[in-house]
Amino acid sequence: MADDVARVAIAVVETSGCYLVGMRKADEELPGLAEFPGGKCLSGEEAAACAMRECREETGLTVVAVRRLYACRHIYVHGPLDLEFWLCLPEQMILDISKPADNGFRWVPAQALKSLHFPAANEPVIRLLIADSHSVG
Repeated sequence: MADDVARVAIAVVETSGCYLVGMRKADEELPGLAEFPGGKCLSGEEAAACAMRECREETGLTVVAVRRLYACRHIYVHGPLDLEFWLCLPEQMILDISKPADNGFRWVPAQALKSLHFPAANEPVIRLLIADSHSVG
């Protein structure tokens, strides 16, 4: 992995068949697109730990990383990123998913993910989540 490529970890948080999704702010890269919580890994930080930290910082929700769903290098206009998507579960067993989480994140059923506009690198993950929801239901 090249030193000039940012490492980013994303927490794909699932509970009751719904996923935690926010919208990128106007002053961020890829404004207006849907996103899972996540961000740049600190120097020496494992991706799973980063995904959990970023989720807590962005949403106030403490999660546990269960497994890596997908990893890729994606080249955006603002530069290349090494991305790792981690399936995470909330530490708190009972959540009211009818209410939004902190900072504008909300719970979205798996089937509704396809109606949202995510950054291009998320597309394989969205397909995987929708396919998994079909196999469960």
